[in-house]
Amino acid sequence: MKSFLLSPFTPIVFVCLFMGSMFVLSFLMNYDNPAVFYSTAGFLENITYMCYALALCVALYYNRDFRKNRQDYILFLILWGCALLREMGIQHYLTTTDTTAFKLRFFTNPANPLHEKIMAAFLLLMVGSIVLFLLIRYVSKIIRGFFDLNPLYWTICIFGGMGIVSKIADRFPGNYYKATGIHLDPDIALLLSWIEESGEATLPLLFALAFIQHHYLSQRHTFL
Repeated sequence: MKSFLLSPFTPIVFVCLFMGSMFVLSFLMNYDNPAVFYSTAGFLENITYMCYALALCVALYYNRDFRKNRQDYILFLILWGCALLREMGIQHYLTTTDTTAFKLRFFTNPANPLHEKIMAAFLLLMVGSIVLFLLIRYVSKIIRGFFDLNPLYWTICIFGGMGIVSKIADRFPGNYYKATGIHLDPDIALLLSWIEESGEATLPLLFALAFIQHHYLSQRHTFL
């Protein structure tokens, strides 16, 4: 099992297995309308919250591995919390006059209250600063580790890739409609919903996998 977890291809296998199982499960639970599975109140949302809970348990379990690096460990937990709040829709609760507080139109619309803009900007700057700090600290190691087939850094790269792919799948239907005035074919829309929602659910799983890999690699003194 340890050898499997320390393979650079493990995160890819995890993602494929999870997303494949979600696709099958959506048809098993509602064959006539599998899109319900991926809706805001769908069953996948509950699975995603379970994945976040699992990720937190794993991170807390391996907290001793960060005795000499508590600062980064705390930042990782803060990002976990921010990601969970984003999944819970905090962007919708931060504004009383718009649909979301995390888009440019929210800040440029004079009808939106100033205090709501300040709060949203503070949260965005906080998350952005943490991500930027961690990137500056680890980007060279990530690049080097990726080409060295280091499993931890492969997991981190797959994590970032899945985040980007999920966001593209989320935005594509709306952007396509704005550009063409035509709604996507229902089958294509379903496919994009599957990529977006199940892809986002893999993020906490990859987060947990990274902690496990970090633990084993630290024992081998191959983390750095």
